[in-house]
Amino acid sequence: MSKIKLLLVDDEEAYVKTLAERMEMRDVGSRVALSGEEALQMLEDEPPDVMVLDLRMPGIDGMEVLERVKQKHPHIEVIILTGHGSDREEKEARRLGAFEYLQKPADTSHLLKTVRAAWRKSLKAAAEFIKDSQEEFDRSMAAAAFAEAGAPEIARETMQESTSRPEVGAEEAGAAETEAATQTLKVLFVDDEEDFVRTMAERMEMREVGSEVALDGEQALQMLEDEVPDVMVLDLRMPGIDGLEVLRRVKQMYPEMEVIIMTGHGSDRDEKEARRLGAFDYLTKPVDINHLMDVVRQAGRSRRKEE
Repeated sequence: MSKIKLLLVDDEEAYVKTLAERMEMRDVGSRVALSGEEALQMLEDEPPDVMVLDLRMPGIDGMEVLERVKQKHPHIEVIILTGHGSDREEKEARRLGAFEYLQKPADTSHLLKTVRAAWRKSLKAAAEFIKDSQEEFDRSMAAAAFAEAGAPEIARETMQESTSRPEVGAEEAGAAETEAATQTLKVLFVDDEEDFVRTMAERMEMREVGSEVALDGEQALQMLEDEVPDVMVLDLRMPGIDGLEVLRRVKQMYPEMEVIIMTGHGSDRDEKEARRLGAFDYLTKPVDINHLMDVVRQAGRSRRKEE
């Protein structure tokens, strides 16, 4: 597999260089820009596949960089990674074409998954562009051949097919994307800390994610018999059936459902076992609500791809 070309843009030098080193250790080719101006200059020399971009920087800020990148290099996928964002800025970044919007501090494994997903999307877009370019070239060559053969009418018709044909699937794709984005995700939170879990559910509801709560493993398994959600967010340490046992049973009975472990008392061994059993991700409390929202959305997309 070819190496991903990543550009990290952030004015916090120590942080961004450490992040670049971590990405290099995971076979992601990483360069660093310490300002928006430097990033835009580097794009002229060697465009990356994916850009990870901070918002708050001196000079040209991240939102302006994002807008310029998507105008001039629409194939480059841009992931916003910020410690000072807001719901309004997230909405604006997505409108401008950001692939994802993450909050600092970003878990390295989660960021790596997001970078790889963005890279796959950029490869697909490049392949479609090459295909369209080849079709356009073939059509031009055919028109030239008709003209040389003394059939200018057919040559003109051939070229008109190119200019008049609608963008195949563009409108349908946009409609499908909108529909997918507006479909309400259904999440089941399973945690015996009642105040905490109900607050998390309420904050998800504010983000238009349908959320229900179970206060122990037995209650969660009972609720699944009535309705299977898209995603379960599951604590490990609970009275009765613990989280790993719930995860084991869920993946046996409902393998299509994604399960995110969210615990304050885990260990490396617990994480390894959870991933072996099929957990989508493993998060440690306290979890930033925006980061959790990102992971839930990714899990929801993964769940719906299986349908």
